[in-house]
Amino acid sequence: EVLDSMVDTEYWYVESGSRANGRGKKNGLRQTKKWWLPSPRVPDIGLSQFQRNRLVFQAKLVHQILKAAMSINEEVLLQIPIPPAVTDALPKSGRAGLGEDLYHAITTEYIPIEEIFLSLSLKTEHTVLETMNRLEGAVFAWNQRISEEKSKKSPGRHSWNFMKDSSSELDKMSMCIERVETLMQLLKSRFPSLPPTFIEVVKIQYNVDVGHAIVEAYSRVLVGVAFSILSRVAEILLEDDLIKKPNTPLATLKFDLSSDVYLAGITETPPGHIRRSLMDQISLVDGSLDAVVRKKGVKQLRW
Repeated sequence: EVLDSMVDTEYWYVESGSRANGRGKKNGLRQTKKWWLPSPRVPDIGLSQFQRNRLVFQAKLVHQILKAAMSINEEVLLQIPIPPAVTDALPKSGRAGLGEDLYHAITTEYIPIEEIFLSLSLKTEHTVLETMNRLEGAVFAWNQRISEEKSKKSPGRHSWNFMKDSSSELDKMSMCIERVETLMQLLKSRFPSLPPTFIEVVKIQYNVDVGHAIVEAYSRVLVGVAFSILSRVAEILLEDDLIKKPNTPLATLKFDLSSDVYLAGITETPPGHIRRSLMDQISLVDGSLDAVVRKKGVKQLRW
């Protein structure tokens, strides 16, 4: 419906690069990562306020669809069991799954998940997917450990101190699982078009429930379409800003699709206050986690 409503627009598309790609280049337009896609163009005076407001309103609708589709897809994948044939390929412990640095951050109390998120090196889609695989592997290992410990409990065979220590360890694991799942939600919201993780792939491949298969496939396609629409709208708004604000540094005009600033674009926002892309922030704070840990000297959860 949103795509069908995009008729009689003030913008159009051309095969050459956009103004954003050419900003700062003296010898023509530079090649973009998605050079095969046509680039948006707007009138010399920019978009009218009515057209811009309409685009932002459509983006809000699509963003709601995106969030709903992601939630449905995630819920369906949780209901699909991991096939026993591949469990041997998954990590046997949280430390092995996360690696030393990320394990230290997750198991250290009072370090906000947002700080861990910003400290990750997420410069390419491959590194983001690799991080997601590590996080999912750790959650699987901890859940397996919790299940095994609960099945071993027997008041008649173990002392009270042993049971108390075991319960304390399980509580710590449960807390770490919550922290990892929160970090995974941040990654998914920031990178909604990320390919399926290893666990998701094997779940889909070995799934035998037709209903789950249909809902998972439909919601996954819907996520991709919604994200593509939001990306195209962001490119049009950026092109419009480059016309109306030619002296504004390009970095301050990069919108974060999931930010409130982007979705609330109906009201004028000073260029200097526009939130930069999280990818830009990540590149600035990459490797800062160790400094945070050393500065706070906080306690780490161990077992």
